[in-house]
Amino acid sequence: MEIVNIPRIVSTYRHALHTFDDKFKNELTTNLNKLKTIMDGLRADDLGFDKTLNNPDTWKKSNKAPCTYIEVFQNSQINMSIFVLRPGFKMPLHDHPHMHGLLKVVAGAVKIRSFSEYPLKEAVNEIDFAVRAKHEAARIAQGIHKRRRLFAKVSSDRVCSENSATCMLSPTISNYHEIEALELPAAFFDILSPPYDTLIEGIGPRRCRYYTVANEISTNLVELQETEVPSCFYCDQAPYLGPMLA
Repeated sequence: MEIVNIPRIVSTYRHALHTFDDKFKNELTTNLNKLKTIMDGLRADDLGFDKTLNNPDTWKKSNKAPCTYIEVFQNSQINMSIFVLRPGFKMPLHDHPHMHGLLKVVAGAVKIRSFSEYPLKEAVNEIDFAVRAKHEAARIAQGIHKRRRLFAKVSSDRVCSENSATCMLSPTISNYHEIEALELPAAFFDILSPPYDTLIEGIGPRRCRYYTVANEISTNLVELQETEVPSCFYCDQAPYLGPMLA
């Protein structure tokens, strides 16, 4: 029997589809851990990563955006993509509304500071969520958007490189984070489920919201204030050059 070596990104893609398929939602934790293990082994070459984006001179061009976005795959359940950051650039603090996420650095190194809303809820009660969703839908329908202000606990503050393990976030754990490239260009591959702009029942599309730390209460507790999209954050795009996935 012929032994076929399946590219690691193809294995990642297949298992991501399985992990976030509603038919297997009762096995989510087990499948997430397996997906994390597969992603731990991902390297830039597995993604056909353009090495010119590793060159600091690329980022010195006057018309170069501080971030390059590469879409790897997207459907209604998952988004797989690569972000490349200019040396020293910080992706602003943002949220992932009711989403799971996995992030694997594949080039350079980044500092990731993550927050969980405080007080922490390990799971969202369905009745509580339905009530809040109805209130949110009514508020948006009336054209009211009061910017959020919330307490958050620092859940992670560390440097990750291409040899580091995959980072994970959930709807309640580490759902807010900022990512800063260090002295060299840095790239990370991530999977989000569901993708931004997919519908939250009773509310509307998932929107990425941005925050600033309005108040440092203690070494690991802060107050976050929702803000506008920072003008410094914009992306150009590059093609995905890795193995075909669809």
